Amino acid sequence: MLYLLYNVALTAGLILSLPFLPLLLCLGERFRLGFLQRLGFYPKQITEHGFLRPVWIHAASVGEVRSVIPLIRELKTRFPKQRIILSTFTLTGNRMARAVSGADRVLFLPLDFFWAVRRALRTFAPALIVIVETEVWPNFLREAYLKGIPTILLSGRLSARSLPGYLRFRFFFAKVLGFFSAIGMQTEQDAARIRALGAVESKVSVVGSLKFAVEAPTANQEALRARLHGDRPWFVAGSTHRGEEEILLQAFALLRSQFPTLSMVLAPRHPERFGEVERLLQYSGFEFAKRSQISGDRPFDKDILLLDSVGELSDFFALGDVAFVGGSLVDAGGHNVLEPARWHKPILFGPFMTNFKAIAEQLKGAGAAIEVRSSADLSKALAALLGDAERNSLMGDQAARIADEGNHVLSRNFRLAERYLC
Repeated sequence: MLYLLYNVALTAGLILSLPFLPLLLCLGERFRLGFLQRLGFYPKQITEHGFLRPVWIHAASVGEVRSVIPLIRELKTRFPKQRIILSTFTLTGNRMARAVSGADRVLFLPLDFFWAVRRALRTFAPALIVIVETEVWPNFLREAYLKGIPTILLSGRLSARSLPGYLRFRFFFAKVLGFFSAIGMQTEQDAARIRALGAVESKVSVVGSLKFAVEAPTANQEALRARLHGDRPWFVAGSTHRGEEEILLQAFALLRSQFPTLSMVLAPRHPERFGEVERLLQYSGFEFAKRSQISGDRPFDKDILLLDSVGELSDFFALGDVAFVGGSLVDAGGHNVLEPARWHKPILFGPFMTNFKAIAEQLKGAGAAIEVRSSADLSKALAALLGDAERNSLMGDQAARIADEGNHVLSRNFRLAERYLC
């Protein structure tokens, strides 16, 4: 009965949205690309050559895709004949997966209509499904269970803020969680919350966050510096959200009198906001250039570099002297603090780090990160770090030591997946 009501609600939503479908498809490629795949129809180049019984890994977006790359490499090393599908939900995640994942096939996850899910599972007949973080799709999980496909959750998280909303529908989610063969959560607190939601005690374990296991790219810092011209100090603000760029620009203005050669890299989280942030910079009074305009023969000599590309943020964290992690000065839950940590960078973030609370607290407690709440806080912390090379270096080294925990995290997550492949 519960699934009947769920599917009735989904179908009603689909019918009501049909008049708006042409408009959505015209709004941009993020709605248009992969549309048929989201309905369970996959092209021949994905399904041909007997591509059956793969491991199907689902990673919703860019951050999750980056986090599963070490897991995919480990699977390929231990099971070299095993084929791997990597699905994403977002277009940016899909592009990242095609560029760097190492998976045999990259596709979009079907929307959670039972008929779309059935078609996708019938097409690929996976040997194992691995879902990363908290992607709970009721029909997808139920149909996999009915087909006898083991499904596991790795690097799962459930925030204290999200739990009350889920608990209102505990009678439903307890049943959905029962379709998982195993549930690996990031922390003891996450494990306790998923149990409170109805997960079976014996299925739940703590395996840590796969984002600890992200392998830093082999970017050449000196080559990047030469390409952007000069030994000026760099402040890299990554994954910013609406409302944060204004605060960052205010802090940057306060700092320029003390550090006149300081430059800033500004990297909006969502590509659809590149134009919006560009317009903001046009009225900021600062000279800026876009990453897409920078070439090797045109040295960078502006105040701000707008990073209007996907997949390069980690390279620029490597270049920078101090890193700010966005989604944290506004209530967006924060983003992955481990990318700059791996490059030995001191880290700044705001008070809204609920999505990475445990890691953020660990970094703060170890003296590897500073929490800021305003442009004044931000400029003060930046001035202290830019003006004290020894403190900057010590904080960065401490951040890297914490990030190195990834070797153990990968092992714990891999062992849980390995049980269902042997």
